[in-house]
Amino acid sequence: MKVPLRFQMTETDSGKTTLLNTISYLFDRESVDNSLIKSVYKHTISENNILVSQETICDFAKKILDKKKYNLELHRLDKEEVNIKTIKEFMKDDNTIMIIHVTLFGKSHYCLATSIDANYIYLFDPYYLDETYFDDYRMVELVYDNPFNFNRKVNIKRFNSMTLSDYSLGPVEHRECLIIKK
Repeated sequence: MKVPLRFQMTETDSGKTTLLNTISYLFDRESVDNSLIKSVYKHTISENNILVSQETICDFAKKILDKKKYNLELHRLDKEEVNIKTIKEFMKDDNTIMIIHVTLFGKSHYCLATSIDANYIYLFDPYYLDETYFDDYRMVELVYDNPFNFNRKVNIKRFNSMTLSDYSLGPVEHRECLIIKK
């Protein structure tokens, strides 16, 4: 049985929550290894979503998920490797998702990308936003009726932006993602 994806509880746990959402998305509840969940909670994250050991969430997630028993194919990308062309290439099938670094409120933030098409990337963002947050803006749509897959539809042009706009990949030097193929 699948469980709905969850929202973060504090201002600084988008990375951990996104990793937990990745696990929920990939595995049925009955097959989740309890030690996997414990290992996520053991690590402390700073206000900048960076592990105290200076690992990024993508590096930490790769280390946690890179076990033979999970049988996952993992690809860690950063900087200029993280672009729309590469993302579309990796996500061309339904078995691939990614933990991706984006900008939210001008700060570092992590989301789970679950699919992409010609116009939108579909994200599950663990940060809860009021339904009216993007009312006057058509580049991002909040979705509340698909808690197992996504809660944001982000226009590809916005997503691919080098600006610090909400849900953009932002400047090349800050880009990172972990591609996960089941």
